[in-house]
Amino acid sequence: MSSHHIVRENQEPALLIQDFRALEKDLLNQVLEWSPTIITNTYSLDFLLSEEIKVDIVFSGVPIPFLQEPTSFFSLEGSFFETAISYLVSKSYPAVNILCSEIDDTIIKYAEDINVVAFCDNRRYVFVKEQYEKWKPKGEKIFVDPKVLKSQVGLRPVGEQSFEMEEDGFFRLIFNTETFVCIGEEV
Repeated sequence: MSSHHIVRENQEPALLIQDFRALEKDLLNQVLEWSPTIITNTYSLDFLLSEEIKVDIVFSGVPIPFLQEPTSFFSLEGSFFETAISYLVSKSYPAVNILCSEIDDTIIKYAEDINVVAFCDNRRYVFVKEQYEKWKPKGEKIFVDPKVLKSQVGLRPVGEQSFEMEEDGFFRLIFNTETFVCIGEEV
């Protein structure tokens, strides 16, 4: 008996690469396993091409004459994040994974329109409202601004915006804001 998995266009999260250094190479390869639509800027383009990673779309402020088919080129209509995420939303992508050098406010602005997971400095960030619960082993770190916390369970503070799991199990965060909250974890 065989099984088939059919991946429909735009079903998997797109991969938006602003900074290819956001993840170690083996973790990047894991993100690439499902052959996402890969969108990048001129900064990361050379690296991706040198690694023989197929780029689908490049957003740039200047034309790029050496692009190979079927790579598409689009001019920037503002910042890279604004242009690229707007494009994904307009094409009905349900989700995007972003490799970036910092968590830009633009990313949070689009969290209402598209499910965003951002990777920055070998950390994984999610954007959630109201509350967040997840299982983690003892000693793992969670990164969140304590000013947005109404309560927390299972974590103890270990730094300005970092918490550590007290025991193996679930932690829970409840927020005191109606806006999206950025939560980070080590990958």
